[in-house]
Amino acid sequence: MNNVNITFLPSIKDDYANNELVTSWCERLKDTLDFINVYIPQNLEQAKESLSKSNAAYGVISEDLIDYCENIKWLQAPQAAPPPDFYFDKLIKHSLVVTNFRGIYNDHISHHIMAMILSFSKSLNIYIGQQAKKKWSPIKSDLGSTRYLPESKILIVGVGGIGEETSRLCSAFGAEVIGVDERRLDKPNYLSKLIKPHEMMDYVGSSDFIISTIPHTPNTEKIFDYNFFSKMKKSSFFINIGRGKTTVLDDLVLAIKNKLISGAGLDVFEIEPLPKNHQLWGLKNVILTPHVAAYDVPYLDERRYEIIKNNCINFKEGKDLINIVDKNLWY
Repeated sequence: MNNVNITFLPSIKDDYANNELVTSWCERLKDTLDFINVYIPQNLEQAKESLSKSNAAYGVISEDLIDYCENIKWLQAPQAAPPPDFYFDKLIKHSLVVTNFRGIYNDHISHHIMAMILSFSKSLNIYIGQQAKKKWSPIKSDLGSTRYLPESKILIVGVGGIGEETSRLCSAFGAEVIGVDERRLDKPNYLSKLIKPHEMMDYVGSSDFIISTIPHTPNTEKIFDYNFFSKMKKSSFFINIGRGKTTVLDDLVLAIKNKLISGAGLDVFEIEPLPKNHQLWGLKNVILTPHVAAYDVPYLDERRYEIIKNNCINFKEGKDLINIVDKNLWY
């Protein structure tokens, strides 16, 4: 291949406002790679023109643009897990290869998970609430106010980069960690077992923490429902930092109210922002964070740039691209 001709589309559909970060990436690419031509369209018509003379693209290719992508061979998605409408029928059927940014969030998001686990293990989330009320009252519970991690079993649903790093951290606290993953074949050293999704329910009832890191796909939508929560231990906690649409929030509320589980930690939700009148806000043993596990953290923008740059090089040289997506599965 002689040149990489890449169009940088908006990261959000139809939002052509100037993006200083993307512009800086483009300048660096032009300064670093002598085989690249970069286009930054400022409106839909410019996008159509740019795509028609490009062989690669970054951002969101909408249904308005797909017919101008005859020559596009590679599309870099702007997130690790783009929203569901990113993958529409014509894009899935198109011959272009999609790559994403998975792998850049592993440390930040696993730390967020551990913060929730440690908080629940010592009931810190409840004591913080009592502190605001100036209430001096040790917690008394039939299920106990602590979870001793060296004797805990943690089930991680989704053992990609985030799940693997979380398993490493959990095992460092002495917990037994079991991983669930559809595609992974190699078992990380930090897992006692690696199982397939169809085996998961055999382990749900014995787990003290169940952590979801999985993306939203046609196969994972609403898999965490009342039936799932009813199989969990009454002393257990559910944590979701993957995608909100994997979890039926009303079912989760019922499970907590009916004391089927002890509580939940959520950074992602079916509807975002979470409506102010949602019952989750009022539940005692729940930690809610507004999709911030990877917010205002260092190094992400540089990691994104490195993936784009290295994929440009690989694309030019005909090598395998980093983070290729199965378009039918969305990840």
